[in-house]
Amino acid sequence: MSFQLPSNITAQRKPISVTSYEYVLHHNELGQLGKILLSACISGGCNVTSLVHGQPGDELTEQRRKLFEPLAKTLAAQIQLTTSFPASATNADRSPSA
Repeated sequence: MSFQLPSNITAQRKPISVTSYEYVLHHNELGQLGKILLSACISGGCNVTSLVHGQPGDELTEQRRKLFEPLAKTLAAQIQLTTSFPASATNADRSPSA
């Protein structure tokens, strides 16, 4: 399944570390909408965190939230299905067994 962003929204993927990435979503008029952060889990899956850009109570932030939240939910589901981390990345947090 493929997901396409609206024409006025772009996304940029940035590596944060070997075990994590961020996707930054931008709107042509509202600027940065928010970020989706992905971190590898020991189980082989990933943890997804979505952050709306702006300050609580700000009208511009609320406009961004209305656009970002549905996109973030859809993209997070898509990303979890299609993103894989190297096996060494998912094992990086394991303590050596005694």
